[in-house]
Formats: sequence, structure tokens, C-alpha cells
Amino acid sequence: MRPYLHPRYSNLIRLAELCNMSNKIWGDRSLSAKIPSVDLRMVMASSSMARRDQGTARTPMHLTISEKLRKQIESEVYAPGDQLPSEFDLGQLFNVSRTTVRRAITNLINQGLVETQQGKGIFVKEQEKISFSLSNPLTFFDTELERQGRTGSVQNLQFERIEAPREIRKRLKLDMDATHIYQQEKLIFADDVAIALDIAYFPEHIAKALEEVLQFEFTYRSLEHYGFPIKSARVSIEGRPASYETSQHLNISLGAPLLVYRYLAWDQNEVPLVCGETISRADYTYYSADLNVNQIQM
Repeated sequence: MRPYLHPRYSNLIRLAELCNMSNKIWGDRSLSAKIPSVDLRMVMASSSMARRDQGTARTPMHLTISEKLRKQIESEVYAPGDQLPSEFDLGQLFNVSRTTVRRAITNLINQGLVETQQGKGIFVKEQEKISFSLSNPLTFFDTELERQGRTGSVQNLQFERIEAPREIRKRLKLDMDATHIYQQEKLIFADDVAIALDIAYFPEHIAKALEEVLQFEFTYRSLEHYGFPIKSARVSIEGRPASYETSQHLNISLGAPLLVYRYLAWDQNEVPLVCGETISRADYTYYSADLNVNQIQM
């Protein structure tokens, strides 16, 4: 049985068969000199190569290049402070245009892995992770960033009224007649790098009161400063691989490791104010806790 051939090559295969058949029939007559023999194995090989090219074409070349460079940076083939090859050299190495190389470098810049220095080149950045305290889960996110010399900001992606899922209703202790809540999705930036995606759920009365300020401020700070002070919170942490949507938001690879910080905050009357999760890049953030012997049950 003949192996599968790309449709583009079917006519060429048929022509090759006819040429070879003609040569057998005509032998050394003059007509045979005008019909060269064709090696079918070469055509089949070309078809196979075409199928492979068609498969790899699904991933844009600039993403392929940035992923290879990212892995080399993470394995310290290029250590912090090292200079990457020039745009010209990368173009020669990967056999692509300078435009494609620039898009790949932009991907790395957006991930916070490299920086460009005018007139010098592209350099690997120092990767100092941002720490967040579990000892005091009520510490404001932006306060922690400022303490570590970073500028924190948020970008609202979505703020909408939705029908309350059963689990969220339970966590927020909604009344039976409260059928809807507000869901907000926003990106959290440290300097110019998106380090986390925050997904928060609010009771309707709180969301309506804070709708404007939540568009550009951090959740805990918004609650604290605009009439809903937080008295206590329960938090937990788990790991998760990045989904396609999250990887697009955070400029990371599909399946990259993430830290998921789940939270539920109450006011002084133990009325839930907000619940949700902050999904952060594991290559950029970590959580820590300071404990003393009195806090540890022996």
C-alpha cells in the first residue's frame, strides 16, 4: 500500500509514473530522451517534508524562538547579566527575518526575562522573585510590592454581574434571595510585568458601591479605604499548570507552573466581603511565613 501523500503532490506522482512507464515502452527512442525518469522516493520524501512543515507551521516562529531562549535562560545557558546574541546573529541562527527576531525578543521582555540597553544589546535580567507573606494574609498586595522596590498596578479585564455558582454562594454566605454576584478579573503588574491574574467575587451591594474604584485599585485596599474594612481572612495555596487563557494573560508558556492563592475575607461581624483567587507566576513570585515555637503544635 502506498503511504499517504500530500494532495499537492498527487498530480506530480501520477506524472512521474507516466514518465517512467513511457521510458519502459519507448526504450532508447528519441522520445524517451525528452521524458526523464523520476525517482518516486524523492517525491514521497518531499511530500513527507511538506506534511512536517505544515504541522510545525501551527506555532508562530517568533514563539518557537522565544521559548527556546527562555529555556536557555532558565537553565542558565544565559545567566543574569549575560548578553544574548544580536538580532542579526539570532536571525542567522534560526534562519528568520529580523522582524521575527524582534517579536521573539519582545516576548521575552514582556515576560520580564531580558531588557534592551540602547546601543549595547539585549541582556538577561536579574531574576529576583517577589515574596508575599503568609504570616499576615491581610497585607496589601501593593504594599508588599512597594516594600520590595516594585511599582504595583492593576488592569481590569472584566467586571460583570453573573449568576452565583453554588460554591461561591456558600463561601459568601448569600441569602436565599441573592441569586447574583459580581465577578472581576484583573491583571496585577510589578513594574511593567504582569505577574498575576486575580479573579474575585463580590456580593452585589459591595460591587455596586466599589465598581469605579475596583477598576484601578487593588481589592483589599479598595475594601479597606472605601467603607468595608477587613477583620480576618482565610487563605490557602496550591499549584496549577497554566491554561491557554492564563498563559496569554501572563505571557508565559502553556502549562507553566503557577501559584494559586485562594482567599476569603470577612468584616468585623464575620460577614464575607470577597472571595477569590490570585493566580501568580511561579517563576516571579513565592509565599513565605515566619513562625515561632508557640505557633507550632508539637
